[in-house]
Amino acid sequence: MGAHQATKGGRYRAALRRPDLRLLVWSFIIDGLGSWAYSTVLIVYVYDRTGSATWVAATTATRWIPGLVLASLGGVLADRYERTRVMVVSALVSAVLVAAMALLIATDGPLVLLLALSALVAIAYVPYRPAAGALTPDVVDEKELAAANGLFSALESLTIVLGPAVGGLLLLTGEPVAAFVLNALSFVLAAALVSRIRARSRGNAGEKGEGLLRGMADGFAALGRERVAAVLILFCALDSGIYGAATVLYGPISQHLGTGVTGYTYLLAGSALGGLISAALADRLSSSARLAPVIIGGIVLQAVPFALTAFVSNAPAGFTLQVISGVGMIIVDVLALTALQRDMPREVLSRVLSLLDGAVFGATLAASFIFAAVFAQFGLRASLLALGIGFPVVAMLGIGPMLKADRRAAETVRALAPRITLLQALDLFAAASRPTIERLAAAMEPVELPEGAVLIREGETADALYVIVDGEVEVTAQGEGSEVQRLRTVGPRGYVGEIGLMTAGTRTATVTAIEPLTLWRLPGQEFLDALQASRASTSLMQTSALRLARTHPRLAEKPLADAGLPSALPQGKHARSGN
Repeated sequence: MGAHQATKGGRYRAALRRPDLRLLVWSFIIDGLGSWAYSTVLIVYVYDRTGSATWVAATTATRWIPGLVLASLGGVLADRYERTRVMVVSALVSAVLVAAMALLIATDGPLVLLLALSALVAIAYVPYRPAAGALTPDVVDEKELAAANGLFSALESLTIVLGPAVGGLLLLTGEPVAAFVLNALSFVLAAALVSRIRARSRGNAGEKGEGLLRGMADGFAALGRERVAAVLILFCALDSGIYGAATVLYGPISQHLGTGVTGYTYLLAGSALGGLISAALADRLSSSARLAPVIIGGIVLQAVPFALTAFVSNAPAGFTLQVISGVGMIIVDVLALTALQRDMPREVLSRVLSLLDGAVFGATLAASFIFAAVFAQFGLRASLLALGIGFPVVAMLGIGPMLKADRRAAETVRALAPRITLLQALDLFAAASRPTIERLAAAMEPVELPEGAVLIREGETADALYVIVDGEVEVTAQGEGSEVQRLRTVGPRGYVGEIGLMTAGTRTATVTAIEPLTLWRLPGQEFLDALQASRASTSLMQTSALRLARTHPRLAEKPLADAGLPSALPQGKHARSGN
């Protein structure tokens, strides 16, 4: 158990050793604190000027509705351009708009114009989240992805508590404009941090000249091809619906527990604390072979504490139940997001994540309105029971596709077990995660060749890696010399073809069967994607460089990229630079 925990803790440390991830984390914290402080002060300012709940509702709508309506468009933009650039532009435009809001606040300008600017800020920010979500797999190893997502979820819980607290302190100064200036500065600082990220990541929207609508349709089509991904998004919508309902009920719950209206933040802090506690748990659960029971368990853990709250009457018990609920919410969020990042093609990932954002916004708004009506009609206890029991029941109705997916995944893994075992034994994939190994095993194709057949010919285009199951090959090369050299022989559990894929895209040697061969062929792009995701080992790079130096010294002199792949990695729609 101790070693296992150390490994899990090591994933967080390993992820945070990535300079790009640290930049993302700091930009996330700064942006989150500024945004929550600003939104809190904006609502209070509007209420102070109007005394109207309708105006407050309109203010809230300006922040949520653009994200709901324009989420797909934001995903297309994040897949159409380089993702760090999208984030920088989004943050800087938001900064300018918030600065304009600060000027309006300072001069007591028209509220209608203030809300219009609030809506424009929300619109400018629409591409930011899907771009950041799609960038994350490019700045950490795949095995660290769940840890990184857990970290972001925990920090989001923290900013939800600290941001409004900062806003409250700024309100005490009697100068609400300070919160807007602070938020504008936070956008600028976040943009500056993101601009220093070295990883480059982009999708394929607009690659063939297609317009925005076609790009949006491609995102829906990609999601439609992956039924499990669609179900995961629906589960995220469910867990967001619970959150939306909770925001309506926290005030009445606080009064029910005897802490008055001010106890709202007390309950919110309990949920945030649960999120912090569950971040490491979500990382551990992300490696589970059975996703369905974990996701359903998270929904139940998040919802049932609200039903139990109907039967408690003291603040400590209510706070504890919210801690438990927060644990469940983060489990669902982290596992679903990590699964989408791992399984969906990188070229459309921003668009898929934008659909996730749209589902989250829509579910949050719908649940808040529905439970406001339920509370008004039936009271607090009925609302809590409906929330705590109704959502798990709905979740159980949607478990079928995930259970089928779990069974199919288990059957596939059993069928691929011999390939998985062999790939795990190769130094090529020593740093690769289990999901990466399983995807590679599924992509491999069997090949049979007779004695004397040429498997690879020097100078041809490199298109695949070959793993030898049975038989032996001879490797020869002329290289930059005048005579063909006999380099080595390779037998079972060996591989050939990696150097051509990792360099200029052409074969650097000829490989001939000495005896009948049984091989597994791995498509070149699958190999490069796996190497990029898991970072090539130092021993692999050194071995490849030594082999190149023997026959192609000029090619071997090319510098290595920071990601561990040679700078001569073929450039195309799949090529990415990491750190």
